Amino acid sequence: MPKRMHDLPEEYLTHQHTLARAIGARIRLRRKALDLTQEYLRARMELAHVYISRTHYSRIENGDALPNADVLVALHNILGVSFDWLLLGIGNDEQDSPKRA
Repeated sequence: MPKRMHDLPEEYLTHQHTLARAIGARIRLRRKALDLTQEYLRARMELAHVYISRTHYSRIENGDALPNADVLVALHNILGVSFDWLLLGIGNDEQDSPKRA
């Protein structure tokens, strides 16, 4: 664990982990609903000049890492979901949005 993480309150770390797991689960749900592979999604992200390693993307979907802003914007566009749904789970975009592949 990085040294700077030692001084953070446990509640903060728990909240970050819970948030990462929820966002990752929504990303995986929508990707699978669109019948996209992780590789295809990563290739689409690269076309948008967002470069992410296979390992880091997998860590995001598994809830082990939070996506940064450029990754969130790319996922919002590629998956066709609102930021509210992607970040907070608000709305039914995963069912109502048109397929974007």
